[in-house]
Amino acid sequence: MKVGNPLILCDNFKCTLAKHFLPPMLMEYLSLSGTMHTDVHIPVRSALSNYITAYWETTAPGITREVILPQGIVEMVFNLSDPMQGILPYKNAMILAPDYFLQGWNSHIVHVHYTGPQHLFGIRLQPYMVKPFLGILPSASKDTLIDLSLIKPGFRNLWHRLNEAPGFTERVAIIENEFPVLTESICTRTQYFCHLLSYTGEHPFQSIDELSRQICYSSRQLNRKAQGLFGVCAEELVIHKKFRRAVEMMHGNQQSLTDIAYQAGFYDQAHFCRTFKNFTGFTAKQYQAQKSELPFHIFS
Repeated sequence: MKVGNPLILCDNFKCTLAKHFLPPMLMEYLSLSGTMHTDVHIPVRSALSNYITAYWETTAPGITREVILPQGIVEMVFNLSDPMQGILPYKNAMILAPDYFLQGWNSHIVHVHYTGPQHLFGIRLQPYMVKPFLGILPSASKDTLIDLSLIKPGFRNLWHRLNEAPGFTERVAIIENEFPVLTESICTRTQYFCHLLSYTGEHPFQSIDELSRQICYSSRQLNRKAQGLFGVCAEELVIHKKFRRAVEMMHGNQQSLTDIAYQAGFYDQAHFCRTFKNFTGFTAKQYQAQKSELPFHIFS
């Protein structure tokens, strides 16, 4: 598929900004229409695809508030509109977000307040490539935002260029031309570990022991790897994987919470509902009633 020929999807397609809903060759460029506009590019033929898993852009003129559920991702975000404020996980004070920042694993919801039209451009990263690319462990961005200008001052010039670019395709091209090609050798077990966690299909593991066997790590090695990459223990990763799968299913065909709970790997509906509230602060039924077309996001 040629650049500039986006695949237009119908409004009821539920996109998670991840690469597992469609075969990669069919998901090079996506556009979602509706009350908000979302573009996604999966760089399957890119020299940067070993550390960039997706580009995305959202514009939503009428949105002033947003609640973001924990997604288990690491990404760079460039704000191309007016300043925005937010409340980070387990914090009470509102902070002014940097114009461009690194956002890591969130263990609870994030509240965002927009002072003008929403316009964000994001670059989703492989967690194990954050250190070779930015020089910091991805776990350093857990439950916080890191101003990218503190890591690389040149990002300010990049932010200006992204602002001046006429559209999403041009912004992707800027990154593809400017970002370095990384050739660092990464342990295949680490890569497989991150793949299992990012996979959006049916859960590939149910317990720490099962995950350890699949990756050929001991439980101790697995915990060290989880702390280094995400800043959480392996047990929390397993629970979060089930939580994320359940949220995705809530955006699919109409199913009962009981069915969702079992298919996502929880013991029962009560176990799922407790976990959901621990991660979000509200109930699964409340999320079903308020959810947007974009999984993990509530807009108002």
